[in-house]
Amino acid sequence: MRDRSAGHRALSHAALSWLAYDWERVGDPTTRPRWPFKVYLPRSTEEVVRAVREAAAAGERLIVRGSGHSSNGLVTAEGGAVLLTELMDRVVEIDERAGTCTMQAGVRLGDVDRRLAERGLGLKVVGDHGDLTAGGFASVGGISPASHRFGLFADTVSELEYVDFAGEVHRCGRTDPAFRRVLAGLGRHGVITELTVEVLRIDKRRTLLRNDRIVTGKLPEFLAKAAEMLVSPGQAWYARAFWIDLGKAGCGQISRYHPAAERADRVVRSRLARGCQRAIGAATAFLPRSAAAVAKYAGVAAMVLPPVYTTADRVERFADELADATVGAPTRMFITIAPAEAAAEVARGMLDACAAARRAGAIGPLTLYFKPIRSAYLSGDRDGVRHAEITVTATVDPARMTERVLSTVVERIDDVALAHGAFRYLHTRTGSDPHRRRRLDPNARYGDEESGPEARWLA
Repeated sequence: MRDRSAGHRALSHAALSWLAYDWERVGDPTTRPRWPFKVYLPRSTEEVVRAVREAAAAGERLIVRGSGHSSNGLVTAEGGAVLLTELMDRVVEIDERAGTCTMQAGVRLGDVDRRLAERGLGLKVVGDHGDLTAGGFASVGGISPASHRFGLFADTVSELEYVDFAGEVHRCGRTDPAFRRVLAGLGRHGVITELTVEVLRIDKRRTLLRNDRIVTGKLPEFLAKAAEMLVSPGQAWYARAFWIDLGKAGCGQISRYHPAAERADRVVRSRLARGCQRAIGAATAFLPRSAAAVAKYAGVAAMVLPPVYTTADRVERFADELADATVGAPTRMFITIAPAEAAAEVARGMLDACAAARRAGAIGPLTLYFKPIRSAYLSGDRDGVRHAEITVTATVDPARMTERVLSTVVERIDDVALAHGAFRYLHTRTGSDPHRRRRLDPNARYGDEESGPEARWLA
């Protein structure tokens, strides 16, 4: 396996040892490894069927794992069996006439987008990290700064192939009752093996965009302006808001990106900005650790003042290229998906949930990141319903961020979400109570996860 993890300095997805960990290690480098006893490496749907049936015959719980970006105990198995999709990495077909791309579940979406770019096409929704797998991204929903236009990555999936935990192969489309239950199901209802997703005609590297940004140093103003953007992003191609909170001071920006006419001065400004981003990213990846940590915080600061002119691919990969989460102080990520009109209150509640841990020194500087969403999956096909992804990324002191402190922060964030009818992004840490977690899970509306052989995660 070749290592495609250049963006994650401290982690190698190709190393055998990575199978004992998940993204939890980013928040706590001393976290205990959970070694699997058995690892399946299928290359085809037929081999997935063999693995599933073998595990079922042995009475084993089978864990499905892509690139291991979860931090909620979903992709590790102490002494258990893991099915790794690493070798299911083919782009099966690109159908330009239909505007679709069919791919195996283990293919990295960054690789898919590069293949599509050769034909002047691109994915509608792609994650910050280029090494997210298609199946993994679909299994959590998948959000990007273009989600107010196209929904979740799961919303762009038009056909799906999966193997249930009895070893039977199913192919289904959007009219099939099982379709949404399997999508964004966190691997609880079967192993996604192949997806067909919608693509659009775009040259992401050359499509010039103007960032109509608002910059402010006042949190109340930032939240008010962000709320306006989340409820009504307008005709922007991409939209997001970002706030860095240092405790007694902070700064934020609200960005709406629109197409811009290609002029020489704008192209030059865009290329200069791209060069600066690459320089910061390279410094984070290759400098000694102490200097790399400084470069990481320079990258975080640069997120508050993004360039006015940039290209579509830079918008999609902006955060990941500038700041490597595995460099410098450990960080923890907490994500809710709230009704857009309640997003500001949910964000305040999430910050308040971190307040006691900040006073105790367990949490240091943190960031607040918003993306607007219009998703048929999240809304249950209700017209006019908008949501917002709200991400709090906190710098932590692992010695003070004990399990008890972390659990308290997580439970309080769960409380905030429940009080406002919000969901949690369940590949990030949540409370352990199955009934509360079910209320926080958008997938619960599409099937009973607590009965039947597919009740893998809550068991």
